[in-house]
Amino acid sequence: MKKYVLMCMFAFISLTGVLANERHNGFAIGIGLYGGYGYGPGLMIKTPGLPLYFGINVSLDGIGAHNEEYFGISVSGDYHFIDAAFPGSERFGWFLGGGIIFSHSHFDGENSFAGRIPVGIYFTPIRHFDLVLELAPSAGVVWTSNIKFDYGMSGLFGIRYWF
Repeated sequence: MKKYVLMCMFAFISLTGVLANERHNGFAIGIGLYGGYGYGPGLMIKTPGLPLYFGINVSLDGIGAHNEEYFGISVSGDYHFIDAAFPGSERFGWFLGGGIIFSHSHFDGENSFAGRIPVGIYFTPIRHFDLVLELAPSAGVVWTSNIKFDYGMSGLFGIRYWF
């Protein structure tokens, strides 16, 4: 059984290395609309030289039945294992990664910490700009006065500028 697990891990790591072919090596900054563990406008940042992507989202207004004053903040950090163009395309690509997210809601005092798996597509209509659509299933813990398990889905639609 151990040999089977090791072989599967080796195959996955090898496949990831073949597919990785990171297209985005520089620094990028962008804006996006977030949903899930944070919602509303946010900032996207990509570090130069490493496939690390960060998101910062500040929510200032309630949603749905929440008409009260609201403040929430979410910070996420992701590592993209795969960032590659679709076959036969220079403008369309996809990515898959792993990361974490921390979120605080001042409205109900909840804090959450979760692991996430971002997967998405991007389109580069003109040089230095791309449009991003991302979904990230996540699972973690939420705490106020007690700790409980939580899971959910985050989403993002944004535009980035590559330096």
